[in-house]
Amino acid sequence: MSVTKRLEILDLIPELRQQLNLSQKQFAVRLGVSFKTVNRWENGHTVPSRIAIRLIE
Repeated sequence: MSVTKRLEILDLIPELRQQLNLSQKQFAVRLGVSFKTVNRWENGHTVPSRIAIRLIE
């Protein structure tokens, strides 16, 4: 994954979550992932898998 694409995804997740007025925990439940996973995405420690990206879309 290119750096640009990674940055776009990392910016998109908290923005989308805030637009939906969801906590990280609520967002995680909707996607079927753990709170820790969403937290790591937003902090830039990991990026979502292709499957998770499709769910986010």
